[in-house]
Amino acid sequence: MRIYSRQSNRTSGDYTRSNLFKGVPVDWGPTFEHRGIGTTLTRTGPNSLRFQAPAHLAIVMLSPQPVRKLALNSDRSLCFLAPAGSIEIVPAATDLFASWSVPKTNLLTSIDPTVLSELAGSEFDRVDYELHPPHAGLVDKKARMISEMIGWELESQEVNALYLDSLHIVFAMHLLRNYSSIKQTSTLVHRGGLTTYAWSNVNDYIHANLQSDLSISELARIAKLSQSHFLRAFRRTVGLSPHRYVLDCRLKLAKHLIITTNLPLSDIALRVGFSSHSHLTSSMRRYCNITPSELRR
Repeated sequence: MRIYSRQSNRTSGDYTRSNLFKGVPVDWGPTFEHRGIGTTLTRTGPNSLRFQAPAHLAIVMLSPQPVRKLALNSDRSLCFLAPAGSIEIVPAATDLFASWSVPKTNLLTSIDPTVLSELAGSEFDRVDYELHPPHAGLVDKKARMISEMIGWELESQEVNALYLDSLHIVFAMHLLRNYSSIKQTSTLVHRGGLTTYAWSNVNDYIHANLQSDLSISELARIAKLSQSHFLRAFRRTVGLSPHRYVLDCRLKLAKHLIITTNLPLSDIALRVGFSSHSHLTSSMRRYCNITPSELRR
């Protein structure tokens, strides 16, 4: 897992070292990467880019661009209006040129082709797909909604990695269903929850690994389901999303340790899966209306 922020006031030409974002300046906004999918919330003034896409890229505009120029594998660029909510798909290894004449905000998602193939195989039982870029300026309301949720989390003080992992899966499946050669495939809609056996295994694994970086792919593997099916089945069984259930488990264990042990609060935070004492404090204040120090007193 990689979480890092870029300072928006930097003017250097530094570039990220990550393969997912190779060619994207490091100073354009906060970034989260996990298991072959990354997102970055970019804010930059009038500018331009030219590079070969290091992975499958999806760009969702969160602010309008009245004069945007775009070229994919061509020396001739198309000039068009890109409204807020418009989406652009750039398959891996595509030569990309883009320029914009006003300050913009957008979410850039980068997906390793192998990861997207694995998702396609587990959900649609096929990996021989092609991504189909939409026409210029196409507005995708669902992609905008997911992108805004990702952007809000990227800018939060303490990023919930499991939550972003879930949103990444939802966004990747949206791309496959709507912008690939698989989009017309008829699929079985799974409406049931987890079996008793699957839920027991998943729940035991969560409680045994609260201190670790849990991932949707690992939980889905334990349940023996595709990742998107697991997300639906988990919510149907538990009534909560995986990230919220894990958060509740971590808070419950933290409260128990605070009350029954003399362990330093910073040690308890790390032992139950929070990144720091301050992360535990902010989460307990938000969801329990009390701080660790107040609870211990």
